[in-house]
Formats: sequence, structure tokens, C-alpha cells
Amino acid sequence: MSSSSSVRLAARQRREYLYRKSLESQASSSIDKKRSLKQAEEKGAPIPTELRNDYDDLKKTIEAEDEKTEQGVKSIDDEYTTLGLYDPRVCVTTSREPSSRLK
Repeated sequence: MSSSSSVRLAARQRREYLYRKSLESQASSSIDKKRSLKQAEEKGAPIPTELRNDYDDLKKTIEAEDEKTEQGVKSIDDEYTTLGLYDPRVCVTTSREPSSRLK
């Protein structure tokens, strides 16, 4: 592996990591919204004003969640989240670096 390709690989992995972390922060804000909506419903309190516009979407996601999806996804564990759910797709090629079109 040449040094330029290893630099590109490191840069791509860094971008991917930062992207996953940004998704995680978005998910954590969604989890906070759902948690505050659940607490308001349990106490019988009025729905917070910042959640009124998103009430329908949040209610649907709360009803569809189970114990695993309720906690959210961590970027560290992301590689193995779908393990065993479906068979992996395999691409066999003679090229060292196949194009995105080939993949």
C-alpha cells in the first residue's frame, strides 16, 4: 500500500467517523425529545411547546420501539449491529481497487 493511498484511507475513515458521530448526536437529541414526551404523558402534564409540532412523528416512533431500539445506536458498535439479521453481500473481483460502479 503506497503512502498516498494510506493517507486517503485515513482521511476517509476520519470523515466516516465524524459523520457517524454527527448522526449519533442527532439521534441523542431525538431520544431526549422522546423521553420528555413520555414523561409528560406519564405525569399527565401538557406536552412541551417545543414538541407539539413533532408530536405525531414522535408518538409513532415511541410506539414502534422495543428495548433495543429505545436506547439508540452507538457509533462504536455500528459495525456489528446487523450481524445475523441478513446474509452479507459478497463481491468477488480480480481488481485491487474496484470502481464504485462495479461495487
